[in-house]
Order: sequence, then C-alpha cells, then structure tokens
Amino acid sequence: MIEKFIEWFSRLPPLGGGLSKLTVDENQVQVAYKKRKLYILLIKIWAMITFLLLIVYNFKNVISGFSSGRIIFDNQSLNRMLLVALVIIIVISLWEFLHSRYSPIEKWKLEKLLRGFTEESDLLRQHDNSFNQTKSVKWIYSVTDDLITIKLMTGGHVNVEIERDIARRLHGYFVKETRVLWVLEDRRIQDGLVIMIFSHNTDERLVIDDLGKMKKSNTVNFPITKNLNWDVHKQPQIGIFGKTGSGKTTIIKVFILSFLMNNEKNECMIIDGKNSFMAQSGRYAGIPTATTAEECLQLLDDAISIMNQRYSEMNVDCSDENDLTYVEKFSGKGSILIACDELLALASATQAMDKLKKPAERLMPQIADRILTLILKSRQSSMTVLLSGQAFPASLLGDSIARSNLGMLINLGSLTQIQAQELFGRSLKDLPRADTSNYGGLIWLDGLDWEAPKPFFSPYYDDEKLPFKETLSKLAEAEGGGLPQAECLS
Repeated sequence: MIEKFIEWFSRLPPLGGGLSKLTVDENQVQVAYKKRKLYILLIKIWAMITFLLLIVYNFKNVISGFSSGRIIFDNQSLNRMLLVALVIIIVISLWEFLHSRYSPIEKWKLEKLLRGFTEESDLLRQHDNSFNQTKSVKWIYSVTDDLITIKLMTGGHVNVEIERDIARRLHGYFVKETRVLWVLEDRRIQDGLVIMIFSHNTDERLVIDDLGKMKKSNTVNFPITKNLNWDVHKQPQIGIFGKTGSGKTTIIKVFILSFLMNNEKNECMIIDGKNSFMAQSGRYAGIPTATTAEECLQLLDDAISIMNQRYSEMNVDCSDENDLTYVEKFSGKGSILIACDELLALASATQAMDKLKKPAERLMPQIADRILTLILKSRQSSMTVLLSGQAFPASLLGDSIARSNLGMLINLGSLTQIQAQELFGRSLKDLPRADTSNYGGLIWLDGLDWEAPKPFFSPYYDDEKLPFKETLSKLAEAEGGGLPQAECLS
C-alpha cells in the first residue's frame, strides 16, 4: 500500500523532468470497476452526511413546530452540500480530463496511454505465471520541454523479439490514440530496461541556397539537418552510400562547401572514380583531383605525407600533456577533407588492368591500403575521409575495421538485407523505416549514444541560387585555397 501511494504521489507534479512510476497490474475493466465503486461510495457518503446535517439543523424546528402548528424547514445545510457536490463533480471531471489521452498536460496524459498500451499489446499476458495470476508491468517516465523518456522494466518476462518491437508498437499506439506527431528519437535495451525517447518535433531538411547559412568555426561543426550536426570530434570519418539518383552527389556538395566555408583555412582533395561531375568541379576550382588509379595513388600518397608532417609538428614537444588535434593545437591551420566518390567504380576499372600486372605492381591493393590508413590514423591530424558510392566497399577495405571507424554513416534510398548488415551491422527488420521517396534515408552518428540509426532528410542544394562549381572555385581561392599539389593533379 505504501509503495502504491509513493508511485501515485510521484505522478502528481504535472511539470518538470522528475521521474514518475506506474505499475500496471490490472486491466482497464478492473480499473474502471474500482473507480465506479469509489464514485458510488462517495455518493453514499455525501447522501449520508447530507441527511444527518438536515436532521441536526432541523431538529429544533420540528420540536418548535408541534407547538406552533407548523414546521419550518431549514434548507441551508442542503444548499451547502449541493455546492460541495458541485465542486466535487467539477474536480473529478477536471481530474479525469487532465489524465485522459486528450490532456494538455503531457505527464498526466502518459498515465492513461501507458495503461492502454499495456493492455492492448498484451504485456500483462506475457507476465502471467503458471497459475494464470496476473503479475505487473512497470513503467518509469519523465517529461521535459523537448523530450519524453519512457522506460519499461521487463523483469525478464518479455522475450527478446517483443523487447525489440516495443518501441515501434508504442510509437504507433501514441500516434493512433492522440493523433498528434510523435517522433521516436532513440530506443535501446539495457539492463532489463527498454528505454525509449520521444519528442513532438520532427526533423527538417536543410535548404542550402546561401553561403551565409553555413556555420563558421575553427573546428568543423555544422548542421546537416535541423536537429543534427556533423561534429568532426565525434564523427571524424564519413560514409555516404546509396543507389544512383538517391541524392549522394547533392549531399557531397553540401559537405564540401560547408567544410570549406567552416574555416577559410580548410582544404579539400577529390577522388572521382567515374570522372564525372565531382572531378570536373574539382579541376575547375583548382582543387587536387584524381580520376585514374595512378592519380589516385599519387593524391593519397600526398595526403599521407601531409598527415605525417602534421604529426611531426604536433610531436615536437614530447612533454606536452595536451591531447589535442592539429587544428586545436595550431589555430592558424585548417582541416583537410579527402572526398572519395564512387570508389567501387574506380576499383572495377583498376582491378581489370591489375590482372595484367604482377601482384607487387597492382595498384588497387595499394589504393585500398592508403585509404584504410587515412581512415584509421588521420583524425588527430585534422584530416577527414569521406567515402561515397552505391555500396560500402567491404571487398576493398574489409568489413568491420573500416566501418567501425566511420563515425558518420548515411544510406540514401532503400536498403537490402546485405547492405543493412554491411553498413549498420543490423538486420533490415531491426532498422527504423525512412521516407526514401524524396532523397531520404538513414543516418548513424557516433558519440551520441544512439542505439540504432535514425531516419535522415538529405539537405536540398539549390544549384540555381548557389552554382556549385562557381561557389567551389571562390572558396578554393580563399586563403586556404587548394593544396600545393593542385597543378600536377588537375
């Protein structure tokens, strides 16, 4: 009884982020039956008190009425009790409304919704013991201005498949019952808890039509959607994948321009395996660009030389206790982005030629080795590798090592079962659904404690207002400019 009172009291404060606890051990019919019995009891108590007060207030009037020949009835007590009844009815009605699914108070509304979901999803049945006696389902929830955190204490009674599906089903139930926007921000299973984080604020696609919208800072950190940012400290390496026409080129444009705009000292290098738009843009802007295997190998060797030089500069003072990146240590310097687009297309052409060469002279293994080296070692030197293509190049870079070092993974368009496993290490059915009809997909950002990837809205790039080649050329001519190797590679 004390535990029940503490739980009930925890749900009383309507606002703030305090934890509320709810134990559901009865179905809705049982709850309604108990509530109806309570209301009947209140009516009986009110009627009894009203009757007793009428007797007390009119007792003298009855005695004096026998002598005067007429009885005077005092209805003052009745009026007061009717007023009390009206107040009680208003309070109960208000309480019921504020704790209903239509309540404007989020925290109170959740109690009704969680009770309803527990019954509708048969969670109580999952907790039956051998004598078919209903056990309990325990919820813990909190509400802040932006996020709603809900935890289900499974207690070991719910199987793994149901645990994985709880978040999706609860999300659907909330939408159905309230008919308002609910966004499942995150979900995870941890220490006997299914943890779900919701909000009512949907993410929005960025529209890039003005350089003034791009954030400037010393270290790379800029928005990629309304709610998501790319922070080079947390996500130093990037992978962007998707079928032809899914929007890869558009988002690469945004990343390159945002990167160069972020800091005028930042620089870019481009590898284009198809020798198409990105290669043309790089050459037009005087940016180091490679399209053939030989050029690619030279560019990557130059990048590794720059990386080693930066590490040498950082390690001059061996007694320095500060664990900083190159740009943090040398504020007048910039970061370098190495954009490798359509690596598999380059590999296909290169491997065909490699068959005619001796194993030691084959270029593609050397290229793959250098790209993997940069992915694994370049972060501290403030260098970033961006891989892009129709599929993750697991055959070239290996599956787990390269993928685990990509702090940002984006897949645009639909996913196959194999791609889901290669990119996100998950079965396709365990990934959230994304709207792929308009350049959407899934994104994974490291360092944010996400349990699963999230639906992603690829930025819209307005080529008419911001011509890419012209804009890229202007940014490359800034103080950072292109790298010294631009002339020999362009």
